[in-house]
Amino acid sequence: MRRRISLGVLLALVAMSASATHMNAWRQRAVSDPHGLIALVRHRLDQAGAALPPAQEREMLWGMGTAAINSNDDAALAEATLRLDSLATVDHDRLAAAAAGFLRARHDIANNLGDGVGEALKAAEQVLGDTDPSTVAWARFQLCDAYTLDEKPAKALPLCRQALAEYRALGDEFGMGDAENDIGLALAAQDSVDAAATAYEQARRYYAKAKAPQLVVMVGDNLSQMYLKQGHPREALALSRTSLKQELAAGRISDSLDSSTDIARAEAALGMHREAYADMREAVARARKAGINGQLSDMLRVESQMAEQTGHLRQALADEREASKLDRATDTQASRAIEAELAQRYAVREKELRITELERANELKDLQLKAAKAEAERQREQQRRQRLVNTTIALLVVALLLIVGLLVLLLRAQRRHAAELLALALRDPLTGIPNRRAFQQHANDLLVHQGDPHAERHVLLIIDIDHFKHINDSAGHLQGDRVLRILTDYLGCAVDPPGFVARIGGEEFAVLSPRIGLQAGVRLAEALREGVAKLRLPDDLPVERLTISVGVAPFDGVRCHDLSSWMRAADIALYAAKSGGRDQVQASKLAG
Repeated sequence: MRRRISLGVLLALVAMSASATHMNAWRQRAVSDPHGLIALVRHRLDQAGAALPPAQEREMLWGMGTAAINSNDDAALAEATLRLDSLATVDHDRLAAAAAGFLRARHDIANNLGDGVGEALKAAEQVLGDTDPSTVAWARFQLCDAYTLDEKPAKALPLCRQALAEYRALGDEFGMGDAENDIGLALAAQDSVDAAATAYEQARRYYAKAKAPQLVVMVGDNLSQMYLKQGHPREALALSRTSLKQELAAGRISDSLDSSTDIARAEAALGMHREAYADMREAVARARKAGINGQLSDMLRVESQMAEQTGHLRQALADEREASKLDRATDTQASRAIEAELAQRYAVREKELRITELERANELKDLQLKAAKAEAERQREQQRRQRLVNTTIALLVVALLLIVGLLVLLLRAQRRHAAELLALALRDPLTGIPNRRAFQQHANDLLVHQGDPHAERHVLLIIDIDHFKHINDSAGHLQGDRVLRILTDYLGCAVDPPGFVARIGGEEFAVLSPRIGLQAGVRLAEALREGVAKLRLPDDLPVERLTISVGVAPFDGVRCHDLSSWMRAADIALYAAKSGGRDQVQASKLAG
């Protein structure tokens, strides 16, 4: 889960004589010291009693509710919303009713409870038609934040941009920071990595101008996720660690879990797999202790990836199953598919381990075979030297020869079995073409034998099916599998030897083109893109048109100096093609 900063306009529900500095102080304290703010509001409410003006009580309760969400204090949140509901009933206060609704919406969405977006829409209706610009901007942002938190970026973006314009008209730099941060979250959900990073950087600038350093640090964790996708794990790790330190000091449990997850992802990207796995297990334990189930399923999937990378396969499968169980109420079909995919990967890894065991067993049987042959030869030599062959020794020699024969047959059978298992481990079970492991072996062999340095460069194409998730969600995974096989058949016919085609991920394919150079590689990519777009799909396949995006990267030996940097260059080019509107080819700018 990415960091969502929905502090709202704590004191903008009604016009007050308080200064902008005081308003910002309430907002920042909800982040930097949520427990202290809750205690302060309770103390002031107890002191003032019935003499407190309703408008001031409403503003204090909104601040208390926001701090309660940040600190995962359900008791304080319940107190704030109940008192807001009481204000709405007794004083017919529509803003109090809206505030209570928005607080409940944020809590329900974050914890996968009920219809949080519906609650936010009801709250927005309470202030619909209000003429106060501050109230309009506040309500617009709360609805934008609800859609963002519920991962509906297409609905969130227009609202967030409207809220940004309204806050800009008010000169509210803190509100502009809130809106830009949610814009970044929505863009990130659409895989617009560079645009999301730009929005986060703008949000940090607004918060810095509003003198809100804690929020500058908090948005840094969102920015770190984009850095990680852009191939900058060290910078991402530094930002997330800074955010985690601040969040733990402030007691913001939910936010600290997000930062811990991002730290583990960055560590894994840097090859620190054991540290990443240990950090995720500790973070998951904290989430369980705090009862934060809304984040737990995502964290379990990250822990599952870390467990798989460190060889804890059974733990990886257990984590994925638990995450799927948590998600089953809202996304049963998708969770089953994810679990099945992990189970398949688990089975492949089990086969790999079995291959290793067989190889070790073969080595042992080779030694036994040599020992048996040596013993048989010694017996024959002894017979020739002594010339005293008796029945007992003859039977022993025959028995030894039979053992040798059986061992030879067994060794041959096991070698054939090991070869069959190895072929299965290098082959994608769905499409029948080489898988990611086979691709890595082939690419490394290609890079080891460079040959003539003056010859044309090797070129790597990474292909991604556009909107494949939509195909799976709308048509079903069986139809999605048909689409994968249709594309595989086309690529197999369109890419001539020595070109090498492999499936390296869900809807991702790689094409290795030795010694063709960048220009020819781009032409090949364009030809494949146009060919896929023109494919006539079967009438019974509920997909009107199939398109692909392609990233192209040549191996220059400098910036692309190994397989990892080569693939990263092609991935970045692919992201550019996706961000540019899909159904296009982009060449890497990281290689000359």
